[in-house]
Amino acid sequence: MIAVVVWAMLEYYDIVIKDRVYAGKTIGVLSGVTLFVACFFYAQGLVSGSVFLFFIPLLVFLFISQLYSKNQYSFRAIAYTLTGVVYIALPFSLCNGLVFPFNNEYTPDILLGFFILLWTNDTFAYLTGIAFGRHRLFERISPLKSWEGFWGGLICTVALSFLVAKLFPVLHFYHWMAIAVIIVVFGVYGDLIESLLKRNLKIKDSGRFLPGHGGILDRFDAVLLAAPMVYFYLKVFVVGL
Repeated sequence: MIAVVVWAMLEYYDIVIKDRVYAGKTIGVLSGVTLFVACFFYAQGLVSGSVFLFFIPLLVFLFISQLYSKNQYSFRAIAYTLTGVVYIALPFSLCNGLVFPFNNEYTPDILLGFFILLWTNDTFAYLTGIAFGRHRLFERISPLKSWEGFWGGLICTVALSFLVAKLFPVLHFYHWMAIAVIIVVFGVYGDLIESLLKRNLKIKDSGRFLPGHGGILDRFDAVLLAAPMVYFYLKVFVVGL
């Protein structure tokens, strides 16, 4: 997961150069990895919430470092650097809460179920969209997405959530159904947000990780909004605040 975080953040910082902004790649990736590791140990109950205090000097240093930069778009560089941490590192860091949800015990079932449902939606939304897509979902941002694909992905993902509930009974089936709906809705938004980023930067793919499929950021764009919302649902409606 750390490798994915680093790779995705490096892709992000490389593509924002298209906007004539040289973000703080080193401090951004360092902050992202630090956040992931801190959340990993915090989710296990091995450290207290005070571990996150170390982000204060990192944040202060980010602002101060731009005083010594010759970049004429210094505040845009700060914004892009912070966005990389919030947009990429934070969602993956919250995945630690999905594998340590109950009394800090390691429970991989929820995260596995999350990715199974996420990939199911991606697959069937694509297939039904190709076969029956007529009405554009968000043509201004993504001309190929259709309402038919959205509903096809939703129906198939919710249907599969019953099987996931059988495979991973750590949650009741109605929780898995709710998680399936959250994944579909916010997974689509995650995809659209990344498409918006690429459209603003006038690029097709975030990288060349998979020829014909784009970069690592293209492969995990749905996770970036879906994971935080699933984490929120678990904390509020399953585990309790």
